[in-house]
Amino acid sequence: MSYSLHFCNHKMTLGSALGVISVLIFGMGLVEGVKAKNFQCDAVNQTSLPCLPVDYSKFELPMPTDINKISISAYIDEVMHVKEDDYSITFSCYLNVKWSDPRIHLDRDFGKEQAGVGGKGSERQTILVPVTLEMVDELWLPNVFIYNMKEFKVTNVLNKQAGLWIGTDKSILYSQAVHITFMCPMNFARFPLDTQVCKFQLGSYSYSDLKMMFETEMAGYSPPKHTNSIPLDFEINISKLSLADQTYIAGSLGNFSLAGFELVLDRHMASYLLGYYLPTGLFVMASWIGFLIPVEAIPGRMALLITLFLVLMNIFNTITTITPKTDGLTAIQVWILACIVFVFGALVEYAAILFKKQRYVSSQHRLNIKIVCKDNFKYEVQERAATSAVSLQQLAEEYWRIDKFFLISFPILFFIFNIIYWLAFIL
Repeated sequence: MSYSLHFCNHKMTLGSALGVISVLIFGMGLVEGVKAKNFQCDAVNQTSLPCLPVDYSKFELPMPTDINKISISAYIDEVMHVKEDDYSITFSCYLNVKWSDPRIHLDRDFGKEQAGVGGKGSERQTILVPVTLEMVDELWLPNVFIYNMKEFKVTNVLNKQAGLWIGTDKSILYSQAVHITFMCPMNFARFPLDTQVCKFQLGSYSYSDLKMMFETEMAGYSPPKHTNSIPLDFEINISKLSLADQTYIAGSLGNFSLAGFELVLDRHMASYLLGYYLPTGLFVMASWIGFLIPVEAIPGRMALLITLFLVLMNIFNTITTITPKTDGLTAIQVWILACIVFVFGALVEYAAILFKKQRYVSSQHRLNIKIVCKDNFKYEVQERAATSAVSLQQLAEEYWRIDKFFLISFPILFFIFNIIYWLAFIL
């Protein structure tokens, strides 16, 4: 039995095809071997470029018996999104990771060109020399883990936006232009008077602080920027992590060193104060005008209070749709509900006065039916009840005393509510 493969109308036996595939695989391995060998130190490779010893292993720590220090720098270009619906923050930055690898071999003249004429600069300070990015595949890299990471994307133009530098002190700097999205557990109970603190933390995935120590060398906006260019709902301040946030306690696995920064998000309140707080507060004050309207002017007083009540209910429904998710009521919902209660209280007060007035009018028109016999005939006689001792003038004065009481008490109660509200949600 014979098997055959057909390529481009030529007949090839199975054995020949397997031979070609073997040659291709061997050729690919040879290319990779040559590529790896280009960074190894040998007798022929006597250039000023850094090279790796023959026994170099990218799977072993640079300093197996000592603590490997990893420096992190984050030059933030822009905070692009703060998504409150899924509790995430997206920012673009230049993420730099720096560490030392004493196993790298450097030529005596390495870095002289960058230091200047005579190479004296290399003796005074560390000179970072850019090298080909392909060398990254042969170097040991720290297993960096970003806590609460949702997405990590390296930007591309014609190729990956990344760079590799090796210092004259055998330090390695690996930099990438990235977009990072991470989760931030936000609490919106004080919305829109809230301040959110989001911690961006990274460290080693598997090595404890006995083997790998992370430190934050720089965290902030890329110079000369000091603030965000994209207008967001927050004022953003960047600070370093506290000492407590620089260690992750993992129980029996040990303690893990962390680096990173804090994003402090202070919400801009001006739009909410002018758009919601001020109008609703004025609506409550407008409802107090109803206490000055005579009781007899039922259409005017009822129209005022009912209109204010419905407008506030509509504002509350609007706020409910734009408020971020939270377990209970937010600060702005508490405010508008309080305004609704004050307006509804004025409406209930007027309803109570009308009810009392209606009872008085009914008592004045109450009729008593009596049976009177006269001339052998029975007659039904209707008599009015005895006139109440309370005159209309006295009743009007009583209504005014009630309105005057609430005209004084409601502003006082609203003032006290404001003091408690702002102290509770601002301080």
